[in-house]
Amino acid sequence: MTIIDASGPIYNGMWSYGPPFPEFKLVELKNPKWVNFTAYSQAFEGFCMTTGTYINGPAHALGLKNSYPIHKIPIEKLFGIEAYVLKFDLNKLAKEGNRPYVTFKDIKRTEKENIPKGSSIILATGWGKHWEMNDFLTHNWFLKKDAAEYLVNKKPFILAADTPSYDNIDKQQGLWDLIYSNNILVVAPLVNTEKITKYKVKLYICPLNVINTTGLPCRVIIKE
Repeated sequence: MTIIDASGPIYNGMWSYGPPFPEFKLVELKNPKWVNFTAYSQAFEGFCMTTGTYINGPAHALGLKNSYPIHKIPIEKLFGIEAYVLKFDLNKLAKEGNRPYVTFKDIKRTEKENIPKGSSIILATGWGKHWEMNDFLTHNWFLKKDAAEYLVNKKPFILAADTPSYDNIDKQQGLWDLIYSNNILVVAPLVNTEKITKYKVKLYICPLNVINTTGLPCRVIIKE
């Protein structure tokens, strides 16, 4: 049995999506005046729903009035679920500008057996190794529309990946509406996916228990 921590670390100076999303800051707190002992504590300033690895739902695109908040997902539906892993070699992917991309043909070459509808799918390239690099958001891979449409047609429960954006940030194809309008949960960006060796794994997702949000930071564990 192999346990893989697929959730990216959170630290001062880490990447963010930019305004209006804040930058994370770890701040030391003063000792509480009401105690007669020393307590070392920290505050998490700039902590938001997309800090680190997170899970988003359809409400991220549709709004809470038209969809459900993440805390409404029963934890048992996110814990120990079967997931199919599609692995790609970044060095063999075609590029659009600085960004590699995954096509329908790439997926078909990687799909070892048919993935049933309603499954959870992990897209793995090893891009998580760039988590602490300056190119994490500027050179990340994305899905071509034909690949996204193929995956969406499978009606996956969860679509997880090690990229911070499924679409091309520089030249968007409409994948935002395509994915979220089909009631798909998104988990991203992952790390350590290059360590996955199996086609089928167990996926464990533990979001923070914050009420009424369209997304939440989470810990993601993969078990082979």
